[in-house]
Amino acid sequence: TAQQLASKVSAAPVRNTVLIVLSVSDTSAQHAANIANGYGQVLPAYVAKLENVVGDPKVPPLVQVVTKANPASAKVSGYPTWMVAFAAITMALLSATGLVWFLERFDTKVRSRRQVEAITGCDIVGNLPKTRALGSNGDVGQAFDESKEFKQAALRLSLNVESVLQRLPRIKAEIPPVVAVVAGHRGDGSTVATRTLARAFAERGHAAGVVSLDAPNRELAEAEPVVAGSALAENDNRIDPVTTVSCSTAALAAKIRGRDAQLLDSDVILIDTPAFHESIEAQLALCAADAVILVVRPIANTTLSLCRLVAAVKALDMPVLGVVVNLATESPTVEGLYL
Repeated sequence: TAQQLASKVSAAPVRNTVLIVLSVSDTSAQHAANIANGYGQVLPAYVAKLENVVGDPKVPPLVQVVTKANPASAKVSGYPTWMVAFAAITMALLSATGLVWFLERFDTKVRSRRQVEAITGCDIVGNLPKTRALGSNGDVGQAFDESKEFKQAALRLSLNVESVLQRLPRIKAEIPPVVAVVAGHRGDGSTVATRTLARAFAERGHAAGVVSLDAPNRELAEAEPVVAGSALAENDNRIDPVTTVSCSTAALAAKIRGRDAQLLDSDVILIDTPAFHESIEAQLALCAADAVILVVRPIANTTLSLCRLVAAVKALDMPVLGVVVNLATESPTVEGLYL
């Protein structure tokens, strides 16, 4: 169309001359030359028609073509492909670097193993993977029966915790150690971690006691006590190697230090502690323990929340056995990013 043709053609005078340079842009050099030469043919006749109205043959041509367009003389506009590609790669790298810096600067979520270790100053003693077998109510027994990965992770956790406990100077061999399992917020999975650790000890032949606090914000308040399905005594009478007792925070110290009759035969006593940032009961419960296990749920936890939890535990001068990373899948990277 006329509009399309006009958009491809431009003209400019040469300074201090009567010359006009006609330029045509097109994806094809030959097509551009054809259009330019077409103008060269039409324009002189058009100007002559305007200026020589009478059609006097003696009047010389008012416009003539000095140089025709040649496809070989066409110039490529824009930038070379390699330069465009280099600029694109450079911009992509700069954008990625900026995005990483922004996330590290302003992203407050706990997203990697290295981040957890740096904030807590402790080793990660266990990773409990995501599994549908837990269900919505955190059924640890079902997870043990249906998920081999979860069971292996739990057994590995119990071995690590036992190893660290044996190295603590304040732990006496004749008295069962008392370990408080604590997380920052409800939903982080401290109850699941406690019951999983107890079940893992039971699977390895150790008697474990779980003290469940009667706090209003306890997770899984209706959860069933953990029972090891393989624990059978003589005469086919079932013996539950995980003893679960319930009490208030006020009675916790007396129940543990007085070695409640239900806890006498326990090799280790675990306190299912309420969410630390949501209840003073958690801090009171820690005072009755010999050591602490921190539970972190990546992405759901913030770095600020974890820092406050670590600072509070340090203020109580409680030894930390390590960190349990709950309900997360770790990527095979140096940072150990959680998915």
